[in-house]
Amino acid sequence: MNVHWSAASVRHLHQAVDYIQGENFGGATAVRQRILKTAQRIGRMPLSGGVGRIDGTREAVVPRTPYIVVYRVSEETIDILGIWHAARQWPESF
Repeated sequence: MNVHWSAASVRHLHQAVDYIQGENFGGATAVRQRILKTAQRIGRMPLSGGVGRIDGTREAVVPRTPYIVVYRVSEETIDILGIWHAARQWPESF
């Protein structure tokens, strides 16, 4: 399936990496790679993530990180809606 990253999800990815990079450059690179691998996995197996907290979404936990990829599955596309830190308050919508 085609994976489409929303502008917000790209911004979330950059914000997460920039934040971590201030403390640990190698750690930031590793987190970025894990998020991208999770998105690739979703592209191959769209239902691998659980049902999301927001109607119509799904959530995939990024291994060995505190991040969650929030996405929506349609017939032909997977829309990555956001990259969310698990400790943050969950938004009402993406």
